[in-house]
Amino acid sequence: MMPQSAALTVIHLLFSPFYAATFSMDAGGGLLIASSRERALAWGVVFCVMAAIALTLYLSRSARRWAPAVLLAALLIPLLIMPSVRRESIYVQPHGITVQSGPWIMPSRTFIDLSNLEQIRQDGAELWIGGRLVESNAIWHLSRRDGSRQKLLLGSFFTAHRMAVAQYLRDRGHSVGRP
Repeated sequence: MMPQSAALTVIHLLFSPFYAATFSMDAGGGLLIASSRERALAWGVVFCVMAAIALTLYLSRSARRWAPAVLLAALLIPLLIMPSVRRESIYVQPHGITVQSGPWIMPSRTFIDLSNLEQIRQDGAELWIGGRLVESNAIWHLSRRDGSRQKLLLGSFFTAHRMAVAQYLRDRGHSVGRP
């Protein structure tokens, strides 16, 4: 039997490609966090495994009726998930954050204005599993100097890379903290 920490390391190695990203700085000092090829490749592997399962089910006489459903689910990966994953990005500049996400058929572009920002506070559902912290999508609460507040639910890609965004903002004088 594998020790618990080794098992968690294996799980991390299996799932970390689903959030892989490239980081780059532009000439104006902006930070671009973009979905990487490894992320699309991970979903490609899932597609191949599901297609192989569908073929195995089709060749099995007793489970043949499940093959079309598994194949249909597998086909959703290259049609919907992979194009969406390739376009996800976070562009952080001193004056704002631009987040591109959503399915390719309904893309979403969110701009978060950082002018007049007093503080960003972070919430999230945290779970401890096997001595490791596992988090669902985080929530950022933005407080502005004029008293207005904004609640921002971060997507899974942003949640995975929020610490890099938070450090970028801290380096530029913004207050980013936990409750």
